[in-house]
Amino acid sequence: MKNKRILFLLSFCLSLAIAWGETPPAKVIFQQYMNQAQTFANNFPREKAYLHFDNTSYYVGDTIWFKAYVTLAGQQIFSQISRPLYVELVDQTGHITDKQIIKLTQGEGNGQFVLPHSMLSGYYEVRAYTRWMLAFSEPQYFSRTFPIYQLTNSDKLERSITTYELSPSMENRPLETKEKLSVRFFPEGGQLVEGVTSQVAFKAESKDEGNIELSGTIYTKEGAEISSFETLHDGMGHFKYTPSAQPAVAKVDFQGKKYEFTLPQALPNGYVLSTVNNAGALLVKVSCNAATPQDTLAVFISHQGRPYVHQLISCRADTPQEFILPTRKLPAGVLQVSLINRAGNTLCERFVFSNPRAPLQLSAEGLKEVYTPYAPIRCELQVKNAKGEPISGDVSVSIRDAVRSDYLEYDNNIFTDLLLTSDLKGYIHQPGYYFASPSPRKQTELDILLIVHGWRKYDMSQAISTAPFTPLQLPEAQLVLNGQVKSTILKNKLKDIALSVIVKKDDQFITGGTVTDENGRFTIPVEDFEGTTEAVIQTRKVGKERNKDASILIDRNFSPAPRAYGYKELHPEWKDLTHWQQKAENFDSLYMDSIRKVEGLYVLDEVEIKSKRRQGNNMATKINEKSIDAYYDVRRSVDLLRDNGKIVTTIPELMEKLSPQFDWDRSNDKLTYRQKPICYIMDNHILSETETQMMLTEVDGLASIIISKGNRRHR
Repeated sequence: MKNKRILFLLSFCLSLAIAWGETPPAKVIFQQYMNQAQTFANNFPREKAYLHFDNTSYYVGDTIWFKAYVTLAGQQIFSQISRPLYVELVDQTGHITDKQIIKLTQGEGNGQFVLPHSMLSGYYEVRAYTRWMLAFSEPQYFSRTFPIYQLTNSDKLERSITTYELSPSMENRPLETKEKLSVRFFPEGGQLVEGVTSQVAFKAESKDEGNIELSGTIYTKEGAEISSFETLHDGMGHFKYTPSAQPAVAKVDFQGKKYEFTLPQALPNGYVLSTVNNAGALLVKVSCNAATPQDTLAVFISHQGRPYVHQLISCRADTPQEFILPTRKLPAGVLQVSLINRAGNTLCERFVFSNPRAPLQLSAEGLKEVYTPYAPIRCELQVKNAKGEPISGDVSVSIRDAVRSDYLEYDNNIFTDLLLTSDLKGYIHQPGYYFASPSPRKQTELDILLIVHGWRKYDMSQAISTAPFTPLQLPEAQLVLNGQVKSTILKNKLKDIALSVIVKKDDQFITGGTVTDENGRFTIPVEDFEGTTEAVIQTRKVGKERNKDASILIDRNFSPAPRAYGYKELHPEWKDLTHWQQKAENFDSLYMDSIRKVEGLYVLDEVEIKSKRRQGNNMATKINEKSIDAYYDVRRSVDLLRDNGKIVTTIPELMEKLSPQFDWDRSNDKLTYRQKPICYIMDNHILSETETQMMLTEVDGLASIIISKGNRRHR
């Protein structure tokens, strides 16, 4: 009986403590955060996409072939979450020129973009994503940039791209606005604190050269020298710095001119997070100054939003806290080190890289350096684990002519993309460099890269919050057609509207139907098909026989906003292939000598053939300029406007919405562009006034519009 009274008393006291609002111990709070973040990661797993291409550059008229892989970001296994994968071809101005929806089977798919001869040359971006990848505040998608060259009739250098002085209204892609010289500073952990020594990474860029080599000196506000600094790799470097109340100044000389840059302002109190990443172990250190209130904090180590371990610390100015964490049991890739207080706020964070424990070994046997024409090529690929044991699986292989291909050293691959660059912000130049011939210097350079390009992709404050999370997009287990029906004039949502869909597939017609909900929304599963097909959607009120006039808005405009190009994406540095070309020429000479006389027959002298095929010389890309002012994909533009509830039936209505340079004087039905009259040309035929009026009244009949400068050249 006595034992029962004691148990009751303990339970009663605990209940009173909770009821009176006493703060739980820090250990309990952070364990609860750990549990909540793991639950969040279980409920909302992330996806990553990777495309394997057949080449590194293309010509107008070529086909871009690719193999697609979609994985679970935290496990590096094929994802079963999404079925459709959206792959887009985006031009240099940020406009989508082509789009494919790839059907994924067990996380794999394939597709291609045919580059029509009518397309403009330039630097095009291929990006890929599932709708679930866009569900979070920081959307993630695969991105790769390719030069697409124009074809010429010359037998000389053919790596040529045409640039256009386009109207500013055409620019949909943000531009990186840089001064002649830019030096940006990135304190480790995200902030500086007065009196606390920090590591500061920096990146030096020139408007005309991109990442540059640079050195300089750090001075106090009063002019006293503190330290010097210099770049280590790709315009990036680091230095130690103990800030005071007044921010220091960095002074550099560049191209005969002196520049000054102010370092970030230090906080009067706070924490500094630093790490040292050695083989198999991670040293984490947290420092603060005397003005920082004493508190119990926790350092969380996470991977793809999932925390794997946390360590409680209590930091004081005279005793910085540090601990060593073995990384052998942590996942490979980018790890996020976060310093969190008891309120759940992220105070500092830092990215570190965890190398794979046992990378696979891939070898290719049976290949020759040079092959004769029509000779069979046999190659045996072997994949082994760290123990040398063979591994079975599927592989995708691209084969191209080494002499006539553009080759970037240390370029992206599936390893660098899925484990590194997909978790960083901005364009990463030559990511393979950081993993070629590992060394302590390479590790330092990789750490600097992670400080400069690190960003808060997974906000721990969101993951540990008890507030409900609403995804911006929903996962698609199958391809569906989502939309909404509204009244044509007042744009009211129309409920209980029966939609009938008629699709022509080959020589057959497929029909289906659905009914809108109270918000006028509808969902129609889409039958598997390849290519494009036409569909007719009719609307009528439920219970009525006659069709009802209404606006149908299709939910298909969820593409992420275009990103800015990096300097090196527009100025690629192709590897010099002279050595390979000489080998090929020597082999060709020996081969021709060996077959000069075969069974009494002689090989004729070589005949020179001038064609549009590219020559082997890998030189700088030639840039040409032409007088195109603007170009528009009419069908895509009209669909976008109509999906947003805007009525567009004529060319003047469309152009008014697309370009501020276009003016439509309705009083006399006169159209001008940049306050100049317009000459209309269709299929190289100058339209008469009657033909022009007929053309302007039917927006659905045109595929594209190109506007050129010059007398009688506007189209």
